[in-house]
Amino acid sequence: MTIGYVALHCDIGKEVHVYERIVDTSHVKEASIVMGLYDIICKIEANTAKELEYTVMKIRKIPHVRTTMTLLTL
Repeated sequence: MTIGYVALHCDIGKEVHVYERIVDTSHVKEASIVMGLYDIICKIEANTAKELEYTVMKIRKIPHVRTTMTLLTL
């Protein structure tokens, strides 16, 4: 199993819209709106690194997502 965390920076005022789209994305196990440099953080669990990469790419295409930072666990 491959696990990663993705921190997202969203357009101002669009955090809830993005959050609602993320929680419906396959392989996303947890998501939270947070305060600070990033607006949302989510946990992704996938069978392979390729599946995880595909999921991150889907998240990056959600409208109002400005930037992402992906952290892979060891």
